[in-house]
Amino acid sequence: MARTALILLSCVVWGMGPHSHAGERVDYARDIAPIFAKRCIRCHGPKRAEGGLRLDVRRRAHIGGDTGPALVPKQTKKSELLRRINAGDDKRMPPAGDPLTDKQKDLLRAWIEQGAAWPDELAGKEDHQSHWAFRPVKRPPVPKVKNRPHVRSPIDAFLLARLESKGSKLSPPASATTLLRRLHLDLIGLPPTPDEVDAFVKDYSAPSTQHSALEKVVARLLASPHYGERWGRHWLDLARFAESDGYENDNLRPHAWRYRDWVIDAVNRDLPFDRFTIEQLAGDLLPNATTEQKVATGLHRNTLWNSAASGDKEEFRTYAIRDRADTTAAAWMGLTLGCAKCHSHKYDPISQREYYQFYAFFNNTNHQDIALPDGGKAMTLIEKKRVTHIHKRGNFLHKGDEVVPGTPTFLPPLTMRGKMADRLDLARWLVNPKHPLTARVTVNRIWQQLFGVGLVATPENFGLSGQPPSHPELLDWLADEFVRLKWSQKALIRAIVLSEAYRQRSVVGQAFEPDAREKNVRLESLTYFSRQNRFRVEAEIVRDLALAASGLLDRKLGGPSIVPPFPEGLLAQRFQAEALRMPTKAHHRRGVYIHVQRTLTYPMLAAFDAADGNQPCLRRDRSTTPMQALTLLNDPVFTEAAKALGARLQKSAAERDERLRLGFLFCLGRAPKARELGVLSDLVAVQQKLGASEDAIWTGVARTLLNLDEFITRE
Repeated sequence: MARTALILLSCVVWGMGPHSHAGERVDYARDIAPIFAKRCIRCHGPKRAEGGLRLDVRRRAHIGGDTGPALVPKQTKKSELLRRINAGDDKRMPPAGDPLTDKQKDLLRAWIEQGAAWPDELAGKEDHQSHWAFRPVKRPPVPKVKNRPHVRSPIDAFLLARLESKGSKLSPPASATTLLRRLHLDLIGLPPTPDEVDAFVKDYSAPSTQHSALEKVVARLLASPHYGERWGRHWLDLARFAESDGYENDNLRPHAWRYRDWVIDAVNRDLPFDRFTIEQLAGDLLPNATTEQKVATGLHRNTLWNSAASGDKEEFRTYAIRDRADTTAAAWMGLTLGCAKCHSHKYDPISQREYYQFYAFFNNTNHQDIALPDGGKAMTLIEKKRVTHIHKRGNFLHKGDEVVPGTPTFLPPLTMRGKMADRLDLARWLVNPKHPLTARVTVNRIWQQLFGVGLVATPENFGLSGQPPSHPELLDWLADEFVRLKWSQKALIRAIVLSEAYRQRSVVGQAFEPDAREKNVRLESLTYFSRQNRFRVEAEIVRDLALAASGLLDRKLGGPSIVPPFPEGLLAQRFQAEALRMPTKAHHRRGVYIHVQRTLTYPMLAAFDAADGNQPCLRRDRSTTPMQALTLLNDPVFTEAAKALGARLQKSAAERDERLRLGFLFCLGRAPKARELGVLSDLVAVQQKLGASEDAIWTGVARTLLNLDEFITRE
């Protein structure tokens, strides 16, 4: 790095160390950089940053570490660096080897007295200025590509430009049935009906009508009320939504579902993301705030709470405030802000002081329930002024300096409406188009849902220790486009799913070197998006698909949560609340409406890696375990669905082959291949010879279809 080279060069040039003459002005390059390079950088540089202090970056040196500012220009008494180099043996810096000489100490003191000048040409670009995610978003020009037929949008041009540089191209488009099922699963989380499949295949068959057929389907799905359920669930993962307190008592929160319904409704209305942000973070502070805007602040009530009599109320209150600060930073900025609660961040330019300044935005709140027009209640917040202190080493009992609400200084400045900033100022700061993170983080998350992996593969970490974007120009173009689309998530999703890139088939082709190892081909094809991704759908969608295919699905929107049948005895042993021990009658509703109990996730959802509501979930795990296969075979919802699907097949057609064809359409959105039809025909014939009843035979066929890998997979 240029900075390191300059420091080392100064050491070489000046040989045995710094020198100065009485009355001379101390020079950073000549006198100070060699001291830092020889005695400090090993522990207080980019690799270690002990105590949160870095002396290789000007701004971090001025902020200091866990014990206070290292350098305060012209104020030697407030400069922690001077105190530590002159301390006793147990506190002295550097701790190893001989202490600094008197001459070195005098130089450091004189340098600080003179203003601690650190010339720009020697400071170089500081990490926070050079890091891609912290730079302002600038709309890049759309690249020109050779393969013009595959460019339906700027998205395709950006991807193709990268692929062509590697001698590659996009994969061929997926079949009509695969594409239709992909769109249904991605946008509403439900399978297409046989009639919808037949209509789309017909419209999509002619090249001249393909795009219009696709546009029509996308418009229908984005207008569906089930779109809000599907994409609202993604946000609920981030919002760590749950309906109980957590900890030992894990008491019920009977009004929490109101926030869930607000999210689903807001997503369905395509509430612009800037308003979506402001109403959740500070709806109660808006002028003439409506009841719905106050309900939106239920985001903050999704924190855990220890109601045990032995719990220290102030301790768990501070935990909840930290959770709000950390969740806000993760969901909107992709920052691991919580790493700075005990000490300054080891990698990102966030000091412990700045962490508690951010924390202060949420410290001025109390919980409150408000009455609703329908006679119910909802959770919201009220303001309560508190003084915020730094918690030394993260301990709320050991208070440090007092701080006021503020944002990290490496990001754009915060505009305040009054003398002290509040949550409304913070929310507006986050959605200011000049903020480098919010739009980038949000479009990356949307891309992740539509391709299985984001342009930034670490959505939870856009900081220096996260992965860089695979296509930085495309990421910035999408971020800028999102703002130009007036923060419309529907408009951005529409643009992505109408691209050629989204339409690609998911199988590995010969896009890269044919003699490369298969593993590398698969990895590179996903890294550069030369094909679509194939992955298992989320836990709730696995269940929704079974209910939809069988005809059991209750499509009612909103309202109190449901409790499906739990394994016998499990619910009664764990929960004291009668409402949870008795399964809900309407248990065929979508998975997004299943009650979320923090200490006991509904077992079927847990088997398929559902979020538990204990912390923000920016990307779900996708495990493959024997428990999943056993769940699909034996869980009550799937055994019930198999019986219902078997009955549906018998009712829908009289002929065996037609029943089998409909079974494939109900479950997989396509007609069976000849070999598949033959295998299932043989299964039916064998069961008939054994004397099985028609109900048993077709329940068996249904169980076979519902247990196919393809059934729970998005191609």
